[in-house]
Amino acid sequence: MECATRATGKNNFLLDGFPRSMKNLEGWFEIFGQESMLPKMLYLECSYDVLEQRILGRANFTGRSDDNLESIKLRFDTFKAETLPAVDYFRSKNKCAEIDTSQDRQTVYSDIVSHLAEYTDTSFADKPLTQKSEMLLGLRPFPRKE
Repeated sequence: MECATRATGKNNFLLDGFPRSMKNLEGWFEIFGQESMLPKMLYLECSYDVLEQRILGRANFTGRSDDNLESIKLRFDTFKAETLPAVDYFRSKNKCAEIDTSQDRQTVYSDIVSHLAEYTDTSFADKPLTQKSEMLLGLRPFPRKE
């Protein structure tokens, strides 16, 4: 992040999956100090049933060995035990943007864009999505595995 800030002058970053736990957040504070608070957490909320359906559907295209019911349950249990306390911490600081991802993809995307607008350079936001981004958003099908 420091190199990117020096090279570009930009100091906003989207840290995917961070903090995953209170230990991750404590590590952030150890390095950057308590006064260096992360500005906002995007919490993508979705019911277990919808997650299960989506992950098993993804398995048809990706061939990931961990896209099965046993792994899904373990990931969900880990999330509840390790990540939810970090979500609750951001909620307590009024810095948690909760997004209902059980909605249609375009609505979810629009919600995320609106929450990130204050941190986003509009010249980047207006650029077309890459093919990979379109696949991840469900706007383009994943290539079938041979």
